[in-house]
Amino acid sequence: MAQTNYYIGGTTNSAGESEINLRLYVSRDIRLRIGSGIWIDRKRWGKKNDINIPLIQGEEREQLLEKRTRLKALTDLLEHEINTAPDKSAITRAYLQSLVKRFHKPTKAKKAHEKSFFDVIDIYLAAHKLSENRLKNFRVLVRCLHRFELYRKATAGRGFTLSFTSLTPDILRQIEEFLLSEPEIFLQYPEIYEQYPYSAKVAVKTPKRKRPPRLDAEGNEVPKGMPLPRGQNTVSDMLTRFRAFFLWAIDNGYTTNNPFKHFTIGEIVYGTPIYISNEERNQLFEADLSDNKELETQRDIFVFQCLIGCRVSDLYKMTRRNMIDGAIEYIPRKTKEDRPITVRVPLNETARRLIAKYRDPDRESLFPFNTEQDYNRKIKEAFRRAGLDRMVTVLDQQTRQEIQRPLYEVASSHMARRTFIGNIYKKVKDPNLVGALSGHKEGSRAFARYRTIDDDLKKEMIGFLD
Repeated sequence: MAQTNYYIGGTTNSAGESEINLRLYVSRDIRLRIGSGIWIDRKRWGKKNDINIPLIQGEEREQLLEKRTRLKALTDLLEHEINTAPDKSAITRAYLQSLVKRFHKPTKAKKAHEKSFFDVIDIYLAAHKLSENRLKNFRVLVRCLHRFELYRKATAGRGFTLSFTSLTPDILRQIEEFLLSEPEIFLQYPEIYEQYPYSAKVAVKTPKRKRPPRLDAEGNEVPKGMPLPRGQNTVSDMLTRFRAFFLWAIDNGYTTNNPFKHFTIGEIVYGTPIYISNEERNQLFEADLSDNKELETQRDIFVFQCLIGCRVSDLYKMTRRNMIDGAIEYIPRKTKEDRPITVRVPLNETARRLIAKYRDPDRESLFPFNTEQDYNRKIKEAFRRAGLDRMVTVLDQQTRQEIQRPLYEVASSHMARRTFIGNIYKKVKDPNLVGALSGHKEGSRAFARYRTIDDDLKKEMIGFLD
């Protein structure tokens, strides 16, 4: 298998930039060095031989993100050529350099008009090995783009078609506004949602059950099929996925238009992580829910998740085979493709008792899981019945304003992960040690959100003044 390392060249061009060079390991005897044709400011080249992306939004950040994407696409192309070559001795420096040249200047055979915009999206999805969850999220975006096209035709003329040439920074702003306003648009143009529904289930994993109608904040019944409100974080994440597709399309010769070059995606903002204390977790665990066995089961699953700190997607994949020598071992799905590491979490007595309680020789999974949506509903109900109703301050993702809500209303499966991380960090105060149990990489910005300084830590620090 081919392997590629990067290093920065010693010379600079007229813009003061240096070329990123590639060191390719073709075989045990063949190692070649070539230029990538991608140039950056040396100060943006990190110690780990990667492009450092600034946190501040702006044109420089957009350009560096584009260059990082192009570098990865080039590397994938070269490694594919090497890995599929029947004769490795035919791989020469001149041959690889010609591939780099064609990469930056595709042949005219690739014409954007040969395939429709959505055809190219299908090619992109087929060419990328995305996880099941990422693929599902991208297909949500595709349905949104289909609906936007119909909405634009209904409001601005039938002649509009979503294409590489029609996409401009102004159209991107309209798409952003559309994603934020879908509940209102649904009420105005319900026929759009008949053609491209808000939700499209691939398979029915559980029998259909009659559920009570969904109600809004005023207690009114929400029409069936109406989209849920989206926050700016969600919309920014969707647009980031869209940008990744566009950069890929440019790299592969489907277009030369980049509307994201002069469009800034909104910053993703997180509030202070809310988690429960060990005492509150025990209060939840000891609450008498025997009158509702299904609620009791989902409560027990939540408590177990609090004790191992995994994401709900990893929890639902766990079987008895994940239990090894008194611990749970798993590879987090979210980082499996980029950084496959094994996380090992020793089981305490409570966790072992919960596994034993729900052991079933006819079932592979550790617990009798419901759908994630039902799991989250049951968690909120269990919190309410356990009396976990203290008021907490959270960030409203629609308004970006702070609001106060009872704890049981904001409880969810991810609170279990925050509870695991937050309570251990209070005792250990070492992010790297806690990260080894949670699966976060060293220096992770995501992990930093969990390390909020709570009142106990503040009091301890103030005590140093006595």
